[in-house]
Amino acid sequence: MLVLPLLLMGWSSLQSWRVDSALGEAQIMRQWLANPSEALLGQLPRDERKLVIDEQHRRERFQRMVEQTEADRGALHLRQVLATLSHWLAIAALLAGPATWLKLRVDAWRAVRSRDFLHDRLSTRWRVLSQCLMVHTALLMGSLGLALLYELSWAHSTPQAGKLAMLLMCLPVVPVLGVGAALILRLRQHWQVLDAPCSTFLGRALGRTDAPGLWAWVESLAQSTGAPVPDHIVVGIDQSFFVTSVEVMLQPSGQVLKGRTLYLPLTYLSCMSQDEVASVVGHELGHFTSRDTERGSEAVARFNMMCLHFSLITGEGTPPSWIERPAIWMAERFLYHFQIAVQHWSRAQELVADRAGAQIAGPRLFCQALLRVIALDDAIAALLHQRRQPDLIQALAAHLREHSLCLSEQVLGRAVPHPFDSHPPTAVRLQQLDVMLDAQLLTEATRRPSDHDRHWFGQLASPSPAATAKPGSPE
Repeated sequence: MLVLPLLLMGWSSLQSWRVDSALGEAQIMRQWLANPSEALLGQLPRDERKLVIDEQHRRERFQRMVEQTEADRGALHLRQVLATLSHWLAIAALLAGPATWLKLRVDAWRAVRSRDFLHDRLSTRWRVLSQCLMVHTALLMGSLGLALLYELSWAHSTPQAGKLAMLLMCLPVVPVLGVGAALILRLRQHWQVLDAPCSTFLGRALGRTDAPGLWAWVESLAQSTGAPVPDHIVVGIDQSFFVTSVEVMLQPSGQVLKGRTLYLPLTYLSCMSQDEVASVVGHELGHFTSRDTERGSEAVARFNMMCLHFSLITGEGTPPSWIERPAIWMAERFLYHFQIAVQHWSRAQELVADRAGAQIAGPRLFCQALLRVIALDDAIAALLHQRRQPDLIQALAAHLREHSLCLSEQVLGRAVPHPFDSHPPTAVRLQQLDVMLDAQLLTEATRRPSDHDRHWFGQLASPSPAATAKPGSPE
C-alpha cells in the first residue's frame, strides 16, 4: 500500500529529471556555442566533456544536439507533463491508501461499540470500501500508465537500437495494467451482488395445507416465546436448525422464499425428542422476538456474502500480482476487523435467544438439546461427506445403532454449527443458564434414539390435522 506509490513517485521523479537534464544540457550547449569556455563544458555530463575532439568538431556536435533538442522540444514538454501527472497520481495513491485503512479501522471500532451502527452501516461501509479500493487501484494504474506513455514517447525519439531496448523494458508493464483493469472490473461486479442477498439451501417448504399439525405446533412455540410466527417452514438435510430473514432459494425446486424462514433438519429431527426440538426451535424463534436479533441475523448473512465476494475477488488460489495486493489486503483487513464486531453482537444475541429456548421446557432440557445437537453434528457431517447412501436418514439410524454418541469436557469449547450466526462456546451458554454439565445430562444428551425420537416428527408433519401436538408433548 505504501511501497508501490513510493516506487511510482521515484520513477516519475526520475523521468522528470531526464527531461530537465535534456533541456538543461541543450541550454548549456547553446551558451557554449555563443561563448566557448571550459566552465560551461564542466557543467555537461562527464562523458560529453571528456570527449577528445577539436573545437570545430565539438561545435558541430553541439549544433546537431541543440537542433535535435529544439525539434523535440514539444515532445519533451509533453513528457514533462506526463511525468508530473504520474507523480501526483502516485502521491494521491500514497494518501488514499492509509486514509482508507484509517477509515476502515474507525468504522470497525464503531461497529464493536454500537450494534445499530453494525446493522445499519455494514453494507454501506462495504460498498464505500469497494469504491475506495477502485479509486486507489485506478490511481496506481493511472500513474503507471502515464509512466509507460512517457517511456514510449522517449523510445519514439531515440535511435533504432535504443528504441528496441526501451520497448523491451516497457513490455512487462502492459500485463500489469491488464491485471489492474481486471481487478477494478471484479471489484465493480462482485460488490453489486450485495444489493440483493440470497442464500441457497437444499430443502422443501411445507405449507399450512401440507402440514397443519406442524404449523400449529410452531405457532404455539412462537406464542410461548412471544416471537412472531415464521412465514415459511423448510425441511432439509444439509444444515442444522436456523432462522433467517434474508431471501432464500430452495434447491432443487428453485423456489424463492421472502420473509422469515425456519429451517428444520430432518437428520437431527430423526434423532431427538419432541421436547428437545421444541427447545431448539424456541431458541431459533427467539431470534425473531426483537428487531435487533432479526437485524443481527441479516447482518451476519450479509457478512458471509462479503466473505464469498472476497473469495471471488482473490481468484481460485492464484497468488495476486503486486498491483492487486493493496486492494486485496485492504478487503481482508475489513473482513477481519468487522468479523470481530459481527461475532461480538451475534454471540450476545445468541444468549438472548437461549433464554427464549429455555422458556419452552426449562433451562436444563434446553442445554440437553444443545449438547445433543453437538453430539449428532460429527456423525451427520461424516455421512454427508460420504455421499454414498441413497437414504441419509436410514444411514444415520444404522450408524447410531452401531456407534454410540460421545461427548467430553472438550465440548464446552465447541459451538453449534450455524449458516448465519456466530454461537458462543457451549460452556458460556450453560453458565448463562446456570446449568451444570453433570453425568446425567451427558447421558441424556448421548442416548440412543428411541422409536418415538424417530417417528414423532413424521406424524406431526403429516397432512392430517389430527397430528397436531402441543409444544413439548410426546404425542
